[in-house]
Amino acid sequence: MIALKNNLGSEFIERVRGFFSQNGPLSKAKNFEFRPEQQEMAASVAQALEEERHLVVEAGTGVGKSLGYLVPSVLFALERHKKAIVSTHTINLQEQLLHKDILILKKLLPVEFEAALMKGRQNYVCPRRLERALQNEQELFTGPERSELQRLAEWARTTRDGSLSDLSVEPDPKVWTQVCSEAHICTQKTCGQDPRCFYQQARKRLLAADLIVLNHTLLFILLGSPDMQGERESGFLFPNDFIIFDEAHTVEQVASKQIGIGISQYGLRSTIQRLYNTRTRKGLFTVMRDAAGVRLAAEMVDDVDKFFSAVESKSNFRKGREFRVREVDFIPSARTLDRPFRPED
Repeated sequence: MIALKNNLGSEFIERVRGFFSQNGPLSKAKNFEFRPEQQEMAASVAQALEEERHLVVEAGTGVGKSLGYLVPSVLFALERHKKAIVSTHTINLQEQLLHKDILILKKLLPVEFEAALMKGRQNYVCPRRLERALQNEQELFTGPERSELQRLAEWARTTRDGSLSDLSVEPDPKVWTQVCSEAHICTQKTCGQDPRCFYQQARKRLLAADLIVLNHTLLFILLGSPDMQGERESGFLFPNDFIIFDEAHTVEQVASKQIGIGISQYGLRSTIQRLYNTRTRKGLFTVMRDAAGVRLAAEMVDDVDKFFSAVESKSNFRKGREFRVREVDFIPSARTLDRPFRPED
């Protein structure tokens, strides 16, 4: 464990230390035993928060690290009017925090606090987009997809959460992408006062929460989002917040994947086919009666395949699953593979 020196003059640090002491509130809880390593960790976290310094802790099995950082984080957030953010790598740890550790602290801490789980907006159904999809289902969806759309519509009328976790059966991705929340459609200005908007209602709960739990992937997606950068002002995700990374050994790997621009053949094809699918002859351009858009989308699907075929032909994957490109103009633009770029494109 890399710990900061103890500041014995700090009343806050001593209160945290006392909470984990042999005679403290935690010792009186059921199935708890005093662990000096946990107490030392909690005191170090408290000092790092007070001094606004980084702290790295390597806690072995049995230390009780979750409570070791939750207690000082919650108390510090409440007393300094800040928001504590806990980022994890796995869903299992999120569930442990929300359904076990945080519930324990709600009973033992002498103060009340609110905790919330933060999910990406695409986890939530958008009532406005769902309504539009139902109005244009003939042009947008095939027969099986229309049946799936009706199933989602029935679920949306009764769900309280409005997120994927409340669905008993995972939805068809092609249908879900047409009805889930999207940033340019669902904004605080357009949907903030709409009680039907599940995402905006969830965001209100996040703004009111003292402690927020989310995963590393979502955290780095939001850190790289221009919309979030404008909203958060001086904080990481919210004004005046601080972050605790649990399972921090995976941060570098997750951050490298999420910060920056990534494209995939499947992702590009899916995006284009939302506009127009040559096989089903359905899509947004069909709804808009945009003949030029239909032709362009049909051509672009072929361009995507040619582009990735060209990349694959020039890449050497014999040494592993990754290949580093070290030269400019690695392959010609997809637009110049067979035909010149047209201004109207």
